[in-house]
Amino acid sequence: MPLKEKLSQKFLELAGLIFVTLDKTGQVTYINQKGCEILGYKDWELLGQNWFERCIPKAHRDNIRKVFDRLMTGDVPPFEYYENPILTKSGEVRFIAWHNALLRDDSKEPVGCLSSGLDVTEQRQMVESLRDSESRLRAILETAVDGIITINDHGIMESVNSAVERIFGYSAEELLGKNVGILMPSPHREEHEDYIARYLSTGEKNIIGIGREVVGLRKDGTTVPLHLSVSEFSVGDQVMFTGILRDITEQKTLQEQILQSERLAVIGKMAAKVAHEIRNPLSSISLNAELLEDEIRSLECENTEEISSLITSMICEIDRVTSLTDEYLQFSRLPESKLIKGSFNDVIVEIAEFLESELKQKKIRFEHEDSKPEFEVYMDRTQFRRVLLNIIRNAIEAMPDGGKLKIWTEKTEQHGIVNIRDSGHGIPDENVDSIFDPFFTTKDFGTGLGLAIAQQVVHEHGGQIRCSSEVGRGTTFRIELPLETNNNEEIQ
Repeated sequence: MPLKEKLSQKFLELAGLIFVTLDKTGQVTYINQKGCEILGYKDWELLGQNWFERCIPKAHRDNIRKVFDRLMTGDVPPFEYYENPILTKSGEVRFIAWHNALLRDDSKEPVGCLSSGLDVTEQRQMVESLRDSESRLRAILETAVDGIITINDHGIMESVNSAVERIFGYSAEELLGKNVGILMPSPHREEHEDYIARYLSTGEKNIIGIGREVVGLRKDGTTVPLHLSVSEFSVGDQVMFTGILRDITEQKTLQEQILQSERLAVIGKMAAKVAHEIRNPLSSISLNAELLEDEIRSLECENTEEISSLITSMICEIDRVTSLTDEYLQFSRLPESKLIKGSFNDVIVEIAEFLESELKQKKIRFEHEDSKPEFEVYMDRTQFRRVLLNIIRNAIEAMPDGGKLKIWTEKTEQHGIVNIRDSGHGIPDENVDSIFDPFFTTKDFGTGLGLAIAQQVVHEHGGQIRCSSEVGRGTTFRIELPLETNNNEEIQ
């Protein structure tokens, strides 16, 4: 064999590739040693055999043969790269990446094909494994309750999961490529940027690996309390950070309710003690004042009318203080709620009829919109009536020159809702967060317990009460009660 031919043969054996030539009918005219090793055949077992019948899996055989036939007839142009499975002698399927070249005769007509092939089975398996891992990881991220955000060392978001979209109200497309600062209000935004910058420059771990409470900023401008934990990882030379965010709104609300209940319990005990200490002396003073009034009226002297008027005023003030002590006692002795199914609208109609003359007298236009279809919630009708009546009376007092009082109901999947809106003078922003605090009042006379009691009753029903107000425009109260109890049974 000439040296040149020997060198060519040696190259074909050392290249680590399959080299195979086929004639126009698909018969093997040459295959190198590497090809035989991968396929598990001796060369004489393949030479003269149809490549497609012997070495291509049945499921792919027809398609690959058709492509080869069209290539030989010139119906398709030659292609440089092609990947397809082959079938070994043992029945194993392996994947080969082919580079193909047409073989032509002196008249330039195709007479066969020379192909070099690289076994990419392991690479494909690795890619498939990576895809599976990525798919599983994505599924975990997308089903996680907590929000998960990945940012680079410049604070740019590179990935977010669906929980982040739900918490903040943005789509992933709106967040990716943006600075994570858009999800934080000031001054938290600037503090977070300082933390990251300080860590990158000094290694000081103020937030890395440490959970803390932060405030998030939603797309609609509202804020949400969050628990944030940050971890660090590297991709090549780039430092990356992962933030895990948990919406703790319900947790904070529950904590506040517990604290409020504890405060109310302490205040209730104090109120009861004070009321008891005052009530008995007041009764004695009131009785003696009435006896004194009777005595004065029986006397025949010039100033009896004036003295009697003063005593009457004194008795009125005593009655007002007595009324306050009664409210303190009532606050300390709130009965346990007895929940049964009932309609918001029935209670609203009852109160509207009770207040009809007062509303007309004070030139207040009343509107009631009941939801269709009607629904029922679990409530203690007596206590809920008291809550509504308290809010409505506050609304009436907020409209001394008349106005509009509107009540409407609505239903969500889990709650029944009643809204009470007035067109009164409104509540200043600095007072809105305090209106449910015991003894908070802006009135000249009153205990400041009405809304505190209302909130306590609603919470005992498993519900929520909220207030929004705008000075000069009016106030809206929103009460939500569950459609079902925890055990889905009436509580008697």
